[in-house]
Amino acid sequence: MSSISRCTAIIAATLLLLTSAHAAERDRRALPTSAAEFGEWSGFEGQEEQLGAAVAKTIREMAPEGSQQHDFTGREAELGQGVATVIRTLNVRKPYQHEMNDALVKLTLNYVQFAKDHDLMKEMVEEDVRSQMPMLMRTGKFIQQTGMKELALVAMTDRTACFYQLALEVKREPGKVSFKSPYGTVLAATRQLGMHDLTEKELHEIWTKPRFEQQAAVMGVNIEVSDWRDDGWVTLSIAPEKVAAR
Repeated sequence: MSSISRCTAIIAATLLLLTSAHAAERDRRALPTSAAEFGEWSGFEGQEEQLGAAVAKTIREMAPEGSQQHDFTGREAELGQGVATVIRTLNVRKPYQHEMNDALVKLTLNYVQFAKDHDLMKEMVEEDVRSQMPMLMRTGKFIQQTGMKELALVAMTDRTACFYQLALEVKREPGKVSFKSPYGTVLAATRQLGMHDLTEKELHEIWTKPRFEQQAAVMGVNIEVSDWRDDGWVTLSIAPEKVAAR
């Protein structure tokens, strides 16, 4: 089989696994017949480098000409491991359809629930902002030197995996970034199980909004964070300059 045919076969197999009814619809509550069956697998265990090579080839073909950031030469195994993880995650459809941010969503919910239960929300937000202080202060200096306040929005969203690996639906406009709250799907399941008692609205008010506001304050920029909306969309926008009344 030629290398091109082999790559095509690997990609086809990937798509087949992603849509596999058996893997996706298996009842996770059923009594397992073996330890191997109890887990979630990509089907590419031991073949991650070959999978990564096939995906890398497609990325190179689709990437803008001269784009070095899309060249994964020498990193095929790493890329394949990432793609295999995507396959494993998206094939979990029970008790709900998992998304690529699933682990980060659950970790955040556990983190916030613990702080809420122990009356530590103020301290938790402050500690989270403190942990990002070097990046926030450096961005604040860039803003002072360039006058580009929009750098604050980038620092809070596109520059940090803490945001873009969590918020999967994002819209960008000049001076504004909007994203869909990522917690609803998991909360619908975990609230029923008694793991969390948070609501999305409450999470927005005690965690999302004060955290963004404090990040912006460190950078010296007034960022408006929208109040909770029933459609789950949150908007961060650069507040207009206030002109003192004469």
